[in-house]
Formats: sequence, C-alpha cells, structure tokens
Amino acid sequence: MRLFSYFLRKQTNLFDTIRRYQSIDFIPTQSYKLNCDIIILTKDGQLTNHYGPFERAQICQQFNLEPRDLQKIDTDLLINVPVIDVRQNKFICFSYRRLRSLVEANRSIFFLPSADKVTSEPLGLNSTPIHWERIARDYHRNIEFIQRIYNERFVQNQSLHYLQSIPFEFCLTEINLEAIANGLRTKTNELVIQFKNVRERAYSRITLTSLRELALLKEKVDKYKRNADLAHQSIVDVLAQDEDMIGMYLTDNRKRDLSDHMQIELLLEASTKQMAEVRRSITDLSDSVHTLESATGFMLDAVRNELLAFEIRINVVTMGFGLGAFIAGIYGMNLTNGFEQNPYAFYAVAGTTLCFIGGAIAIAFVRLLRYRKVRLHRSNKIDIF
Repeated sequence: MRLFSYFLRKQTNLFDTIRRYQSIDFIPTQSYKLNCDIIILTKDGQLTNHYGPFERAQICQQFNLEPRDLQKIDTDLLINVPVIDVRQNKFICFSYRRLRSLVEANRSIFFLPSADKVTSEPLGLNSTPIHWERIARDYHRNIEFIQRIYNERFVQNQSLHYLQSIPFEFCLTEINLEAIANGLRTKTNELVIQFKNVRERAYSRITLTSLRELALLKEKVDKYKRNADLAHQSIVDVLAQDEDMIGMYLTDNRKRDLSDHMQIELLLEASTKQMAEVRRSITDLSDSVHTLESATGFMLDAVRNELLAFEIRINVVTMGFGLGAFIAGIYGMNLTNGFEQNPYAFYAVAGTTLCFIGGAIAIAFVRLLRYRKVRLHRSNKIDIF
C-alpha cells in the first residue's frame, strides 16, 4: 500500500508539473489573435471551413458576439469547465472539453484548435509533451460525428415529415450533447479494457510495473469521472433555469410564458438521462479501480506479514542456537569443573544442550502460533492490558 501511494504521489507531482508547463506554453504571443479554425454546419448538412488565426474583434463582429461570450469559447484546452450559455434569440453556446460551438437558428459554428497554429512562448518549453495533434483529432472526430448524425436523421431521411418541423437549434443541441456522451462512453470502454488487463496482471503477480499502471489508470479514471460529472451538471443547470430554456427557442422567438418550454425540456431531460448512464458506467469503473487498489494493498500487506513471520522464525532459531552457544561457552572455559575425567560427560552435556535448544525453540514457536491465531468471535472477557 505504501508503494502504491508512493507511485501515485510521484505521478501526481509529474502531472502537476506538466500541467503548469502546458498552461505557460499555451499563452499566445498575440492576445488579440484567436488561434483556431472555424467550421460552419448549415441546415443542408454541408460543412464550410475557415482557417485561422482570426482577430478577436473580427470574430465578435462577424458572429455578433460580446467579448465575454468569446471568453467561453477561447478557454484552456486541457482544463475546461463545461457550460451551456444561452443568449436569448441569438445563439446557444456549448463550451466543452472537446466541443466548442455556437448554435444559431440556421447554422452551427464550431471552433477547432489547430495543431500547427498553437504558439509557444520562448521559454524553452517546446519539448513539453503536449499532444496537440491528438486534441485536434478529437475535435474533428466530434464534428464529423455531429455532421453524420445530422445528415442521417434530418437531411437524408425525408420520409418522416415530422422531423422537418423540429427547429435546427434543437437538432444541433440534441446531437451536440449526444456527441459529448458518445465521447465519454468511448473513452470509458477503452478504460474498461485497460482495467481488465491491469487487473489480470496485478492478480497474477504484483510488480513495480503493475503498480505504476494501476496508479496511471486510477488517475485517468478519476479525471474522466470529473469530466462526466461536470458535463451532467451543465445540463442540469440549464434545466433549472426557465429563462434559459425559453431563450433556446431561436427559430420561434415569440414571447413565451415561463412554463412554455416543454419541447426543449423533454430534449434536455433525455440528454440528462443519457449522460447519467455514462456517469454510472464511469462510477462503476472507478469503484472497480478502488477495489483493485484495496486488493493490491491487501496482497502487499499479506506478503509483508509473511516476510515478518519468516524473520521471526529465523530469530527464534537463532535464539535457540544462541542458548546452546552460551552453554558451550561455559564449558569451554579453561577452568576445572570435575567432568574432565568422566567418559560420559560429553554426551551428557551435548544432550542437555540439545534439549535446551529444542525446548526453547518449541516454546517460542508455540507462543508465536498463539499470537498469530485469528479469533473470529468476541470474547466476553475484556482485557484492559
């Protein structure tokens, strides 16, 4: 258990160091620039790419954004608190760890960090292991998922006329939240496979490599569990505000009562249930990891106890032979004791010494077995000392 805690503490310190360097390395050299690409999805299911970087003032003017709205889009790529921000009759802002978009009445605007446009400060941190390309691929994968689902449901499927009556912003809201849940579910499945491999190796033989893998797996599971909790909470926060749900009606922007938001409320409740299922899967995996951690600690404690018991046995045998050496030392003095001329003196002394050694070792082992005995019942007698 101490070894596992040591490795976990070392990995945590390394993660904090890398995260600090990553935060420094991400600071852009030109603060008025937005280092990203923009992809626009229209109602007909087509994507339009616009390659950056862009000036922030230009983005605010073109998409009718306030500077504070742009701050929700341009956040840290590694540490992000998910939020759904609603600007009534204007847009719906989704700011998640691997999805940042603005949903309007007739289009959806996605902001993608570009791996070749991320600038670095001249601080000698270019060797920091930041996986910008992997992050950019995750963003592209989510956008491709959203486009494919939107085309399959609302563009290619023209036979179901009632689907055509669903507002565009509701379609994209549902698919965006589904993409977030799908990404977390995919990562959970990968972690489950990794957990099974780590568990099999840990139960077969505990090594430093298996302890290191378990520590890294626990860190990953805890991180994605926090991401799932925050994503679920972002949807719950919108459900708790009637004004936000009314503001999500961008196509039908007539004045509504506070209770006139049944359609979007049902949509968000379905997304909440879907996200809750993902949370349950990650929570179960987290519990399994903690169980494996406890079992590994128990196995290490059992091995340590066996080593201590073996050491005690060695000490007991050494004590017995030490007693024999003491008797031999007494008779080894160059003093007259009267047994020198007795023909049976050697056999008597040797036999007596062996009896003392055997008796001392036997008594010590009996006491050792008595102390190691586990009592499964509670005695009525209470021992104070």
